[in-house]
Amino acid sequence: MTQHTLILTEEEREKLVQWSRRATSQQRLALRAHIVLLCAQNVKPLAICAKLNVSRPTVIKWRDRFQIHRLEGLVDEPRPGAPRTI
Repeated sequence: MTQHTLILTEEEREKLVQWSRRATSQQRLALRAHIVLLCAQNVKPLAICAKLNVSRPTVIKWRDRFQIHRLEGLVDEPRPGAPRTI
């Protein structure tokens, strides 16, 4: 298996660190940011799984989405259908 190394710009790293510190309302984004930051530090996917208590496919999914779409790939895409109402 090949190790994928992520190279981050300084702006991307700053934004990911900012996102990783998000409040509970944005925990999904914070988790994705943590995954990418760890990948950029060459932490192996299985070690990330153990550290963050996520599955390997989750790590691979967000690493790959970041490689393709960069920061925009980590943000939730709009859901189809009518917006939720409370």
